[in-house]
Amino acid sequence: MNRVVILTLDGDLDRGIRVTLAWGTTDKSAEGKIMSRLAPNPEIYQLYTDWQKGYRNLEYFYRNPRLTPKGLYISSMKSCEQLVDELSNNINQWLNSRSDGFDQIRNQLTTELSRHRDIRVLIQTDNPQLQRLPWHLWDVWENNHDSVEFSLIPLEYQPTPETKLRNRVRLLAILGNSDGIDIETDHNNWQQVSSLDSSSCFLVEPTREELDHKLWEKEGWDILFFAGHSSSECNDESGRIYINQEDSLIIDDLIPALKEAIKNGLKLAIFNSCDGLGLANALARLQMPQAIIMKEPVPDEVAQTFLRFFLEEFSQGKSLHKAVKVARKRLHYLENRLDKKLPYATWLPVIYHHPKAQPWRWPVSGSLVTLLIKLALGTVALLSIYGIYKIATEPNKLGDKISSGEEILDTTSARRFKHRGVKFMAKCQTPWRDNLAIFSQKTWQRWERCWWTKSNYKKAGNLFLKSWQEEDKDPETLIYLNNALLEATKSDYYTIAVAVPIVRNKNGSVKHRELAQKILRGIGHAQTEVNLELFQDNDKLPNNFTEKLLGKDVINGKSIKGKGLKVLIADDANITSEAIQRAKALVKERDILGVVGHYASDMTMETVDIYNSNKLVLISSGSTTEELTEHPRNFFFRTVPTAKIAAQYLVDYLVENGHQKAAVFYNPRSPFTHSFWQEFKQQFTNQGGELVDIKHYDISKPNFNPKQAIEEIGKTQDTAIVLNPDGQVTNAVTNAIDMIKENNGRNVMVGSSGIARSKTLALKQPDLFENLVVSVSWHHLNSANPQVNQDAQTLWGKSFNSLTAWSALAYDATRVLITAI
Repeated sequence: MNRVVILTLDGDLDRGIRVTLAWGTTDKSAEGKIMSRLAPNPEIYQLYTDWQKGYRNLEYFYRNPRLTPKGLYISSMKSCEQLVDELSNNINQWLNSRSDGFDQIRNQLTTELSRHRDIRVLIQTDNPQLQRLPWHLWDVWENNHDSVEFSLIPLEYQPTPETKLRNRVRLLAILGNSDGIDIETDHNNWQQVSSLDSSSCFLVEPTREELDHKLWEKEGWDILFFAGHSSSECNDESGRIYINQEDSLIIDDLIPALKEAIKNGLKLAIFNSCDGLGLANALARLQMPQAIIMKEPVPDEVAQTFLRFFLEEFSQGKSLHKAVKVARKRLHYLENRLDKKLPYATWLPVIYHHPKAQPWRWPVSGSLVTLLIKLALGTVALLSIYGIYKIATEPNKLGDKISSGEEILDTTSARRFKHRGVKFMAKCQTPWRDNLAIFSQKTWQRWERCWWTKSNYKKAGNLFLKSWQEEDKDPETLIYLNNALLEATKSDYYTIAVAVPIVRNKNGSVKHRELAQKILRGIGHAQTEVNLELFQDNDKLPNNFTEKLLGKDVINGKSIKGKGLKVLIADDANITSEAIQRAKALVKERDILGVVGHYASDMTMETVDIYNSNKLVLISSGSTTEELTEHPRNFFFRTVPTAKIAAQYLVDYLVENGHQKAAVFYNPRSPFTHSFWQEFKQQFTNQGGELVDIKHYDISKPNFNPKQAIEEIGKTQDTAIVLNPDGQVTNAVTNAIDMIKENNGRNVMVGSSGIARSKTLALKQPDLFENLVVSVSWHHLNSANPQVNQDAQTLWGKSFNSLTAWSALAYDATRVLITAI
C-alpha cells in the first residue's frame, strides 16, 4: 500500500501551532507519531498575501468575475519571483527550527522520503491561512518533490455515508457563467471519456431550481463538476459559484440538496474554477468524500490542461492523488515555456479529502455481474469452475497490436509470402474456447499442426524465409522467421518484447514506419545471433533449409545457455493511450522477461511505472528525458545518453565557435524536448550565452510557419538556431526540416538527434548543410564495436548502407537483456 504522512496543525500563525506528525500506510493505523510546536509567524502570511496580490494582477484571464485581466495595477513577474524567494526563505527558517523539538519532525519526514518513493502528504488543519500556504516550498521535499502529492484534510469531521459502487460513472456537470472564458473545452474534455454513464448530465447555465432538482435525483451521482466563475467568501469559510449570467449561489444555499447527493453516492466534487478554497471548506462541513479545487485564480489554459490530463489518468483507473500528481506535472511546461508563460500553474490544484472516506477509483472493469462473480469465488470448487470458465471465454489475442508472428503490424510490408506465413502462425493463436470442442475434426487438426508436428510453424518459417529472400529484407519478417523456427524446431527459448512506434493516419494506414524499422533492425540482428546456433543442422527443419539461413556464414551465433530468444513486437503508435494499453498487456505475460522500449520519452514517462510496479525490466534505447534520471526506478534502464549530455555537446560547440546568442525551437509539451530545453538553457547561460526570446518557438504546432520563424530570427543578429523536435509524436521533425530549407545555410544551426534522419539527408542540397551540426548518440564511423556494423551490412544485403543510432542502441538494449538472462 502507499505510504502516507499526516501533518496535523492546530492553531494559527498569530499564537503558534501545535503540530503532530503521524506516518504509516493507507490500509493500517499509524506506525508512529511525534508531537511538537511551531512558533508564531504572522509575517509569513503577510508575505503570501503580498505575493497573492501580485499574482492576481498578472495579465491573464482568470475564471473569477471580480478579477479583471488588465486592471489599474499590473504586477511584474520579477516582483512575484522576489516575493516567492522571500516566502521560501521564511518558510524554511520557520520549519527548519530546532525549537520545541520540531527538528524531530523534519528528521522523521526525511527518513520516510528516503525509504519510500510514492508518499501522500496530508495537511490536516481547519485554518484557512495554513491551508493556503505553499507547503511544497519547504526544502525537506527538495529531492522528492515529484514523488509527493499534498492533500488538505479537516481537523473536525463526521462519518461519511457508505460508498455506492456503480459499473459506470454518473456525472453531473454544471457549465456556469462563461463570460470572458472558454469552458466549452472542459465540456469537450469530458465528452472524450468513453466510460461515462449515458445518463450523465451537462447543465449549461442552469437556474437554481434546475440545479437543485438534479442534485436531489435518487439515482445519485458519482462526480459533481463545475466550470465557470467562482470565488471564496467569509474568510475562506464559504464559496460562491456563478451558475448563469444573472444568478450566483454560495454552497450554503445548496446544503439540503448536496447532503442528499452525498447520501446517494456522490464521491467527488471538482471545481475547475477560481479561488476554490472556500468552496472546499464548505463542502468539508457537509462530509464530502473528496474534492479538487483551484486554490487561487486560474487562467483558462491551466484549467483546461489540468482537466484534460487528470481525466486521462483518472478514467484509466489511477488513484485520485496519482492522477492529480500526473496532471500537475503536465502543467510545468506552461510555467516554463518561452511564450505566454503561465507562472505558478502547479501551485493551483488542491485535493481536499475526508479523513475517513474510502478512496474511490474510476471503475474500469467489466459488468457488475462479473464483479459479483469474482467476489463470490471464495472456495476451491468455485475457483476451479471459474478457471475453466475463463479458459473457455478467453478472448482472441489477434488485433491487440502485439504480435510474435500472428499478425502484421507494419502493413506497408505485407508482402504476399509474408502474409501467407502470418496466416499459418495465426491459426495457432485462436482462443482456448475453440479448443474445447474435442470431438471436432478442426480441433484435432489444430492440435496436430500447432503442438504435435508443428507443421504450421514449419510452413510459416518457409514462407517468411521466402519473403526475406524474394520480397523485402524487412526486420519484422526476420523476427517472425526466428519465432516460427523456434516453434518448428521445438527449441526451448526465453521471451522478451519490444515496443516500437508505428505512426498511423486517422484511417489506420501507416504514416511513418522508418523509426520502428530501424529499432526492429537492431532487435532482429541480436535475436538472430542467439538463435542461429539452434537452427544450424537441425533435423527438424526441411532438407537444405540450413543452407538458406540468414547470416549463417557471417554471424557467430551463440545461444543463451542452450536456449533461443523469442521476440514479441508491440506497437505503441507513439500515442500515450496506446502505449499504456500495450504496457498493461505486456506485464500480464508471465513469459516476458524484459521489454526494449519505449522509444519516445512521452511514451516511456507514461508507462515506466506500470513496468516498475510489476517488476518487469524496461530498457529504452530512445528516451533521453532527465525526469527519468531525477526519479530512478529499480526496473528501468536505458542505452541512450540523456538530454543533459546531448545539450552539453551542442552548448560546447556553440561557445567554442564564438556563438553567444541562440534561439531554441522545441515542443514544450514533450518530456524529451522540454528536458533538453531546460538543460540547454542552464548550460548555455552558465557559459555566458544569451537566449533570444522567440514568439514562434513551438515547432510542434500544426500551424507552425518555418518561413515566419526564420524571418523572426533574421531580425536578430548572429543568432544560432537550435532545433530539437520530439520523437515523431507530432509533425515537429517535418517542421524542423522545413526550417533547414528556409534557413538555406545562413544562420548556424545545431540540432539534437531528432533531425539526424534520412528525410533530412534526402534534401540533397549541400548548401543547406553548410552551417548545420547535429549531436548523435552513436555513429558507425566511431563505434567501439565495428564488427556489428559489418555483420549488419551482410545480413541486410546490398541495399543496406550502415547501422543507424536507433538500430545500434536497440541492438545494445537487446544484448543487455540477453546478458542479464
